[in-house]
Amino acid sequence: MTRTSGDPSLLRRMNAAAALRELMQADRPLTVAELARRVGITRPPTESIVADLVAGSWAQEQLPEPEDVRSAGRPARRYRFRADAGRVLGIDIGAHKTLAVVTDLRGTVLAERRTSLSPEEGATGRLAAVRRNAVRCLSAAGSSRQRLTAAGIGTTGVVDDEGRVALSHVLPEWTGLDLRSAVGRWLSCPVLVENDMRLGALGERWRGAARDADDVVLLHAGRRLSTGLLLDGRPRRGSHGAAGEIGHLAYLNWLHSFERFAPYDDPAAGEERPAEAAQRVFEAARHGDRAAAELVDAFARELAAGLAAMVLAIDPDIVVIGGGLSRTGELLAGPVRGYLSDHCLFPPRVATSELGDEAVALGAVRHALDHVERSLLAGDLPALPSVHPG
Repeated sequence: MTRTSGDPSLLRRMNAAAALRELMQADRPLTVAELARRVGITRPPTESIVADLVAGSWAQEQLPEPEDVRSAGRPARRYRFRADAGRVLGIDIGAHKTLAVVTDLRGTVLAERRTSLSPEEGATGRLAAVRRNAVRCLSAAGSSRQRLTAAGIGTTGVVDDEGRVALSHVLPEWTGLDLRSAVGRWLSCPVLVENDMRLGALGERWRGAARDADDVVLLHAGRRLSTGLLLDGRPRRGSHGAAGEIGHLAYLNWLHSFERFAPYDDPAAGEERPAEAAQRVFEAARHGDRAAAELVDAFARELAAGLAAMVLAIDPDIVVIGGGLSRTGELLAGPVRGYLSDHCLFPPRVATSELGDEAVALGAVRHALDHVERSLLAGDLPALPSVHPG
């Protein structure tokens, strides 16, 4: 039983939160008696709590199974968590795209939509495109903004505790933007804003290569090099929201790492992004090109120099390589792993992303769901919209 002294209404709210968590975690509907045992309280208050959860749309009575109906006596009422009663929205806002994902309260994906963006797009136009894409995604999920319980937003740049983008080199017009308020003006739910790399790491921990790891480093190797940190399973911001931004150390050369691949530019492609030339180098190395293999090795060594400093500082369980170059698999992960083994006391596992470019949006969903669960832990159980499945 949840124990506290003083306000009996507080005790009731905490017991209600405990009962709801048990329903959320259960793999089948529970009877009142089962729920009472799990929470550690007697049957009468459990019955009252269940009635409140049903009234608030958090729980629903489950119809009896046919075998229960055929058995002697009246079947015990069973209750399940209403994952369908609310929706969670996760949004990834990048320089080149925005991706939205809508899930139920268990994190089951109901819809996903993406829209290409131009890096030159101003803040007003980018926000408008993000909104249109999110509304399309909600519509595809058969939902609306009114059904949202929480929303998570992942964005490039340094994000402070208030959901403001304190600094963005990738999107300079984003610097100083109060993104939480800007998105909150058209969403009727709590909005949580976080750096995209940290949410990418959270997504990999939830459903990707870092499942159940507590301490995670995500290295994004795509159009740019950047990192995100999880410590104790949570995004780590630091004092100013800039934790893990090790690529700004000039001697690591991360800001110019892709320039070594310039000789492999495709003249027919016109002005080519460095990451595309890098992909061509990795493909050549895979097919035995010795010069390309040497470039890949030098690139991996440069990445490992920065990663080794992070590994020695925080001792993570795993380093996940994300971004477009994650598709090269062991061609990049292998030498990075080897160089980390040379420099780290306890080398972590090194794996490539299992979620690809969906990692940030899924991490945003997980971040929003964590907020909902923390609210439950605090005994804050607002009523959800009274809705029907579907």
